[in-house]
Amino acid sequence: MPENYFNYFTEIEEYFVRLRGRHLLISPLDWCLIELWKDTRIPLHVVLRGIDRSFESTSKRRKRSPSTLFYCHPAVMEAFEEYQEAMLGSEGEDFDAGLEPEIGLSKAQVLSHLDRLTMRLERGEGIAFERALSRLAALRKEVETRREVDLPELDRELQMVASTLAWDLQEYLEKDELKRVKAECRKELKVYRKHVSKEVFDQLQTKQLEKKLWERFGLPDFGLLSVEV
Repeated sequence: MPENYFNYFTEIEEYFVRLRGRHLLISPLDWCLIELWKDTRIPLHVVLRGIDRSFESTSKRRKRSPSTLFYCHPAVMEAFEEYQEAMLGSEGEDFDAGLEPEIGLSKAQVLSHLDRLTMRLERGEGIAFERALSRLAALRKEVETRREVDLPELDRELQMVASTLAWDLQEYLEKDELKRVKAECRKELKVYRKHVSKEVFDQLQTKQLEKKLWERFGLPDFGLLSVEV
């Protein structure tokens, strides 16, 4: 598989750790932020440019290097705005260049992945699982009938199905348990609040809640990254 798409997360992690000069992995909350950048369709090279600027800024001011990717978020968004402005009027340029190249998965591998997801969700009960299964069935039919499959687009759609399912699963929890899980999300993200806007903070809370619900119900990874080749 081409690195630029499926290694979006690890490329950013390794680059950040390398600049930090310490062999420390980034936190799960930082991964939520990377996921947000990916969902916003910020090209990999633009994210790395923003990270570079953050480290350059702290170096010039003789301050400690960023210890979290959240510190880099403003610089990443600034680099993305510049990138968008530069792309306006550019003909023949692929907005997602470096983010969504052609991916090397066969149709059989994709269909097998969809079948595994279907089998797993069939164990669940209730309208939430029924909705997800209906969407998976539609995606499978589309993959099966098309000569060529847009794998990056399919990956996004699968992630959307997963997000919708996670949201619906809130109804499966007792009110006190759901309240406790949401409180955990707010507490874990509190230290990062000053580094991002309220809108981004709310999005991160939503993603963190989705991850906790996913773990709570022991559900599989929907993304094509999990497909073995």
